[in-house]
Amino acid sequence: MATQFRREQEHSKNSNREQEQFILSVDRHSKIDRRGGSATTTTNMAPLPSRPTPAQQRQELSNSDGLNDNEVDLVLDQLAEEKPTSFIGAGLGKQTWSRYIVNNYLSQYKWYNPNRDNTDISLAKGWAYFEHFTLPRRFLTKSGGHHVRAPPGETEETKLYSAFLTPQSSLSDWGIGMGMYFSTLSSFVVIFLLAGILSIPNIVYYSSDQYDPNPNRRINFSLMRVLQFSTICTSREWVKCDGCEQETWNNIFTNEYLGNATDPITGESVTLINRTTCLPAQYTQGMWNFGVLFLLIVCITAYNIYLSKLEIRWDEDNTSAPDYSLIVMNPPKNAKDPDEWKGFFDTFSDKHVTLVTVALGNDELLNTLVAKRRDMKTLRGLLPKGVNISDEEALDGIVLNEHNRRLAEEKQRSCFAKLAGITITPLLRALGFCLTEDVIWKRVKATNTKIKELEQKEYDVSAVFVTFETEQGQRTALEAMNFSQVEVFTNTAITADPSALFRGNTVLNCCEAADPDAIRWNDLKCTTFEICIRQLLTFGVTCALVGLSGYVLFLTRIKVSTTIFSIILSATNSLVPMIVRILVSYEKHRREGAMQASLYVKVTLFRWMNAVIVTWLITPFLVTLGESSMDLISTINATMLSEMLLAPFLRYFDIMTLLDRHYFAPRAKTEAQMLSCFKGGWYNLAERFTDLTKVLLLCIFYSPFYPFIYFLGAATLFLQYWVDKFLLLRSWKRAPTVGADTPRFSRRYFSTAAIVIGVIGAGYAYARSPFTFLCSCREGDCDGLTDSTTFTNVSLLNSTVLESVETPTEGYYYCDQKYLGFPPIPSKQDYSLQWMTPSQEDLTRTFGWFCVAVVAIYGVYALFSPTIKLTLSLVTGVYEPKGIDQRKDFSSGVGIECFGYIPSLEVDGFHFPLLACNIDDVDVGLIKWKDPNHIKEDAHRQYDEHNMIFDVSRERRNAVFSAVKHFPPSWSSKTE
Repeated sequence: MATQFRREQEHSKNSNREQEQFILSVDRHSKIDRRGGSATTTTNMAPLPSRPTPAQQRQELSNSDGLNDNEVDLVLDQLAEEKPTSFIGAGLGKQTWSRYIVNNYLSQYKWYNPNRDNTDISLAKGWAYFEHFTLPRRFLTKSGGHHVRAPPGETEETKLYSAFLTPQSSLSDWGIGMGMYFSTLSSFVVIFLLAGILSIPNIVYYSSDQYDPNPNRRINFSLMRVLQFSTICTSREWVKCDGCEQETWNNIFTNEYLGNATDPITGESVTLINRTTCLPAQYTQGMWNFGVLFLLIVCITAYNIYLSKLEIRWDEDNTSAPDYSLIVMNPPKNAKDPDEWKGFFDTFSDKHVTLVTVALGNDELLNTLVAKRRDMKTLRGLLPKGVNISDEEALDGIVLNEHNRRLAEEKQRSCFAKLAGITITPLLRALGFCLTEDVIWKRVKATNTKIKELEQKEYDVSAVFVTFETEQGQRTALEAMNFSQVEVFTNTAITADPSALFRGNTVLNCCEAADPDAIRWNDLKCTTFEICIRQLLTFGVTCALVGLSGYVLFLTRIKVSTTIFSIILSATNSLVPMIVRILVSYEKHRREGAMQASLYVKVTLFRWMNAVIVTWLITPFLVTLGESSMDLISTINATMLSEMLLAPFLRYFDIMTLLDRHYFAPRAKTEAQMLSCFKGGWYNLAERFTDLTKVLLLCIFYSPFYPFIYFLGAATLFLQYWVDKFLLLRSWKRAPTVGADTPRFSRRYFSTAAIVIGVIGAGYAYARSPFTFLCSCREGDCDGLTDSTTFTNVSLLNSTVLESVETPTEGYYYCDQKYLGFPPIPSKQDYSLQWMTPSQEDLTRTFGWFCVAVVAIYGVYALFSPTIKLTLSLVTGVYEPKGIDQRKDFSSGVGIECFGYIPSLEVDGFHFPLLACNIDDVDVGLIKWKDPNHIKEDAHRQYDEHNMIFDVSRERRNAVFSAVKHFPPSWSSKTE
């Protein structure tokens, strides 16, 4: 208690910092003279060691010297005043071109940089922060042929990663998930190129006179010649049809293809149809596409197996907290003592339990504390510099003075500013923006009252994390408590040893814990029912968005043009994930992987429906092979070109990120506000994987109509690879390393589902060919329709009148080619409504049963196996250890590769997580991040400013916050 009280006193002295500090480490070859405050640079540079592992890099970062506030300013000043480089030098990685242009040109103009003459805010510092702390940098010298990633703050001997020359192997430094993403992109580029090469016979056939003898075909496609490599048919003829009704053709797409005329011989009314005359699906061309699909299945399956083995190998090479830890999902609500949990689980450990975290369901309190911190940070930016924001008693007078000063200034404003103040400003304030200091201060005082009420409540235990000293200890405990879900639900152990029951009467629901970074501490208390209900609600809203988007696309398609349709399609594919991200934030998930999976499912559903299914559904069946820009294949071509060019363009020119750097940063009122504008753009690995699977589905689904699409798909993924690589290295924000959950989820369910849907689509495409709704009359079946006749004054549905139309001797009658059962095989045709040729029947028979096979395989692989496992879990335990026991102690990796379950919250606007527990009895090496602006003698003190326990009364903090207790082994050098 004495230690804690001393730290509280120190905390109150140091709590008047002007801004949230950011992660900073000193240039290893640039030292600061702490006595005089001047910076000096050493010239002797030690040779770089061999390439460290990510764990060793983290250990090196953790040993960096700490800086106080004055030293932070000195380092930023030094970085901001770097030796100017040339435009070419910026391109070689010494600076970003944006920084070069801003520092040398734009920052000199008042219209761009209103703070040009303000010595307290330097835009050069913001760009220095962006390049040296937000963006990743590397040492100049390679080690073992690999780049060595430099810690934030290295200057003289580091440079930015090259967006073009950085090897793909170096991208694994961002986590195995990121490495798998770029590896998958590059592999799919090669696979699509192979598929395109194998499709060349079909490409040649569809561009030949053998398929479409129209001599003007290539002239019609002069604007986009690649369409000549598709199944678009420009050869047409008028035929007589029995039973063809106007409703089928009466739409903007096909109203020029149906006409009414009078038979010159009988005087009866005759319906004429303008049909395509190209050959229907042929066995040879269909089997070429079958071979391409089979190649895709083999290549993607082999690559998925390779990724699975790579994931296992990586997991065995890197030990982490989940290898030693388990989570108790249903602890007794009053089991708050970590010592009790240690005593229970020590009976299963071959050594001992090292760490216990008892998480409380105090999310309402934590959210309120976060809200206060946000308001106080905003208030700090509105008040004069130097105000002690922690002295809340004095803030009443300070806020009142600032309020009066602001009102006096507003009276001197121009008429335009006053008009905006009574029109736009009230609306913004109603939405929570542009709040004044007095409003924020009133809200802070109301929040203080609520905090006092919440800290008097008692909070139940929501989950318990237990970390063993060895992997074997964790495995033994999980095997001992390998209960079925029925046993857990009924709290009845049928065959278990009584020693496996907590307190002798509680069946615990235990499983391997996720990574500490992946725990969503505020959601741990949520029940499975609440989690499912919220996900169902957001899924329903997502489906409504799909429907709304489809309706807008339909109107755009029939009222405007295919080009605008494609632009809106790409724009919605980029914007809707932002909306879905807001929806998913409403959901509750106990771990980050589940949240990523939910986001992935919803974004993929939207993009798949938008790009493939909706386009297919809103296009009339009769224009599948049409040549108009509104018809199906032209639309798909425009969509692919939009995905290839427009989507990367929108991602590269991230509007909000550009506004932050080039508009809001130069106009920031405080340095803290300016630095927050240089955090980098948002990205999400799940969202990036949806783009990949969307292109995969587009290519496979429409390959029967457009075999050239594989080359477009390869080009799209090629550009996606390089644009995303550039953004990762030069624009996106710093993010935690990404695990393999999302890549595993994608390849198991969605990459395989894209193949299945594509194969089924191909089967129906060949079965429905030639997409005319016409069956040829057999001799003697269609009286009066088999004579060649010339009709005059043919009235079309679009009100056009043709003077003369000649029909061939062959007659036709209406037959529905659209609605086939599953599988799409010849026997699904009605006996009297058969349109398939013998060659087409052989082809559809092959494809139809192939569809059955891939659906069955997918059902077993993706659905049946998990369902069986879920069913078995109801009646028996299903735990199985994975990987090899590395036989390393947890404590030997603390601070290097093993970190603890320390409750904390990642909050936008704060450079560090906010802790939510007492860490007095915890080795700080268990915390995965460090604030280097701390006093070296007491490592715990660096976290005080970021710990919310100091925001409540001292008497109640241990009762209302989660408990964490460390039990280090006696040999540990970090024992306190």
